[in-house]
Amino acid sequence: MATYTIGLAEAKKHFSKITAEVNRTGKSVTVLKNNRPWVIIHPAACSPTDGEGSDVAVDLLESIEYSVARLSDPDKE
Repeated sequence: MATYTIGLAEAKKHFSKITAEVNRTGKSVTVLKNNRPWVIIHPAACSPTDGEGSDVAVDLLESIEYSVARLSDPDKE
């Protein structure tokens, strides 16, 4: 699945449209800040019956915690 990129200012300006398109197509969008990847917008799990259930939420929370930790200490990997 292809990932598209967009600048932070453009993402702010068109956030609703971008999230609607991500949800519609299922394709992620990487938001760049100073021409470097900053965040990735991707669709949530389709439905609880697709076999992923709460594992998706747990993975998402772990990803957010990791991202916050990296923002606090960018040299930490």
